[in-house]
Amino acid sequence: MTLPGAAARIPVLAAASFATATQSFVFAGMLGEMAHDLSVPVAQAGQLGTVFALAFGLSAPLVASLFARVPRRALIVGALVVLALLNLLIVMVQSFPVLLGLRVLCGIAAAVVVPAASATAAMLAPPEHRGRALAMVIAGTTAAFLFGIPMGSVVGEFFGWHGAFALAGALALGAALLIRLVLPDVAVEAGAGRIGMEALRNPGVAPTLALTFLGFAAVFCFAAYIGPAVNRVSGLTGSGVAIMQMLVGVASLAGVPVGGWLADRHGIRAAVFLPMGMFAMQLGQTALLAGAADGSAWAPYLQGFFILGTSFALFALAPILQSRLVGLVPTARTVVLAGNASALFLGQAAGAGVGGIGIAILGLPGIGVMGATLSVAATAVAWHLRRVTPAVRAAA
Repeated sequence: MTLPGAAARIPVLAAASFATATQSFVFAGMLGEMAHDLSVPVAQAGQLGTVFALAFGLSAPLVASLFARVPRRALIVGALVVLALLNLLIVMVQSFPVLLGLRVLCGIAAAVVVPAASATAAMLAPPEHRGRALAMVIAGTTAAFLFGIPMGSVVGEFFGWHGAFALAGALALGAALLIRLVLPDVAVEAGAGRIGMEALRNPGVAPTLALTFLGFAAVFCFAAYIGPAVNRVSGLTGSGVAIMQMLVGVASLAGVPVGGWLADRHGIRAAVFLPMGMFAMQLGQTALLAGAADGSAWAPYLQGFFILGTSFALFALAPILQSRLVGLVPTARTVVLAGNASALFLGQAAGAGVGGIGIAILGLPGIGVMGATLSVAATAVAWHLRRVTPAVRAAA
């Protein structure tokens, strides 16, 4: 896709989302080694990911409001530099409590970067290309799943878990330099500082954020437990599970641009069919986990198809919802996109929690049941948005 004028530089913003998304999960492949070195259980070491997500989710709208008057390029570059420095400190520490605190600060710094990058893309793009511009930024997250996070595991294999965090810091610093050199100065949105958190009360914003939350919660009921789920259906472990994980990135490569195209052509009306697709895929996963294809050579392929379908629908939904938010509150794009990022990360955490409840009640098939239930709720919200869209536009 070719964008006119300054908008042609939007793809560089994908470097920001690539660096921050890699930061989120860069240590995942070294979790056992980290737990051993820090003398903590593996489950406790895994909380390094949880605190990052919670810090991001809970702080994103607030920090977006606090920094609303800061020029976008300076804000993104500054937050990426802070993220790089925090990772340098992580490389130097051996205390788990200190590491936990640094990960909280990393989550807050990332919460500054991602919404600002998305808002900048929306400001640079002409309205008819806004959805595709936002999809470009989301593509950085896709690249992180395909390349950045596996790269962390490779580096960690040679240099230990400290090396994985050093890589995350280097990527953040490289993204900061690239954006500083390539991205033009972008003024803040008119009235952003005055509106602040009030932007989240605009008619139509809350249900849009609810759809983001429910969509990610539905998918992460399964994604948070993909290892045991894949092992149950196909017996795959290790690299076999990793291949299934990579399918998420593969699906997002297709889903993100399709979602951008749908956002520009059909707007929020296209969103209703995507959670319906999630529902169908989750029912398929439930059947597999309940033993419907036990002993069949097709079972791994069916599970891979369901993972692809669910991930495609989720990532296609993302640019549609982001495009709607910036259209609802064009004077405070960063704040409403921060709210969306918050809903996304909190949805991941909630999905993992609800999936755990499903396992406790129904065993592994419970993650599919819970995911399907949340997909139904997401579909209901999408139908509501489709029905009230004309009124909301008039109010905005």
